[in-house]
Amino acid sequence: MKTQQYLQSEKHSRLIFIACFAAYASSYIGRINFSAALPAIIGEGFFTKTEAGIIGSAFFIVYGAFQIINGFLGDKISPFKMITAGTFLSAVANVTMTFCTTNVQMAIVWGFNGFALSLLWASILKILANIINDDMRSKACLNISVTLPIGTILAYLFASFSIKFFNWRFVFYIPAAILFIVCAFFTISSIIIKPHITQREIVTESIPQKKKAKGGLLPLLLMAGIFIILPADAIHGAIKEGITTWVPTMITEVYSTEPSFSVFLSIMLPVFNIAGVYIITPIYNKIFKKDELKTGAGILLFALIPLSLLIFMQKLPVVASVALLAIITTSLHSFNYMIITLVPMHFSYCGRTATVTGIMNATAYVGCAAATYGFGVISDKIGWNGSIFVWIGLMISALVITLSASGKWKKFKATTTIKE
Repeated sequence: MKTQQYLQSEKHSRLIFIACFAAYASSYIGRINFSAALPAIIGEGFFTKTEAGIIGSAFFIVYGAFQIINGFLGDKISPFKMITAGTFLSAVANVTMTFCTTNVQMAIVWGFNGFALSLLWASILKILANIINDDMRSKACLNISVTLPIGTILAYLFASFSIKFFNWRFVFYIPAAILFIVCAFFTISSIIIKPHITQREIVTESIPQKKKAKGGLLPLLLMAGIFIILPADAIHGAIKEGITTWVPTMITEVYSTEPSFSVFLSIMLPVFNIAGVYIITPIYNKIFKKDELKTGAGILLFALIPLSLLIFMQKLPVVASVALLAIITTSLHSFNYMIITLVPMHFSYCGRTATVTGIMNATAYVGCAAATYGFGVISDKIGWNGSIFVWIGLMISALVITLSASGKWKKFKATTTIKE
């Protein structure tokens, strides 16, 4: 018999969800701002695209590495403390970026920001999987995915405003202020709801004996096919973050637009992304019968269509190209929802939600780190058209891998049910 922290009150569950939503949305404001500022930084000759890629890669390397560590810690340490610490330290990192004068200094500070923000996601998902009211859980998991596009939209808006009327250093001030405010709000919300958290017993049913004991984490992951899924997870992270990071620069170079306009135009991407999880949910429920991997494979197959059309980017008007990029990133955002949000939820029965979340998120950001640096180098060597062919090859690989893991995942899901 296992016990689990639990909030019966819908009112307090709603409050802590809003606090988690604000924390994760602000984390994107405090990290996408660097990507949004890149066209202006590179345009000033502060450093090259390759040097800029090193800074972005420093963030993702540190973020990805600490996702695993903080995932394990998230199943042992209070998630409330970890989220409070993460938002505060990220605010400090953003303020510090304004004092940097070299790309090496920026890489160190932005790497520290990666550590700070690695404290958040596994802890947030643990709260959603284990603590909030059962009736709110499915909707909360769906709605929390909107934090990514909302945070990205706000980051691009603030960056566009800052670059237009001030300079690129100002891009880091507003996110820092928001993160400090959200940190305070989350801390107060945690204090309010903690007296209402109770312990409840859970009973796991239909779980084979070999899975319930002795084997530990490794056999559990093998049985679920997680190690087969991980390469696809990394590839989707590479394409999604590669597009998000380099789109403003790509638009500026291909269409000779002003950096502030490129950043503003890039807001189309996350605006589309907001709709992604809401569009895919009924498809996931009805067509794919709540199978995360088959849904993910369907998403990747669909995304290949606009990605292939992007080969003709130089002959298309800028709005058409941005629309295609928006469809691609919306698809990848939906894939991210399947793999990073829904897959780990199936490990709540054994108290491994944060651990599996950390592993999945870390793997995605290995891809992000490679993409942030690698796509900058590739675009320098073979141009943006060549980069698009690389993206197509990677997406086909991810599709094949996802399909190959679906059999194991289906069997694993059939053996994990929870009864209170």
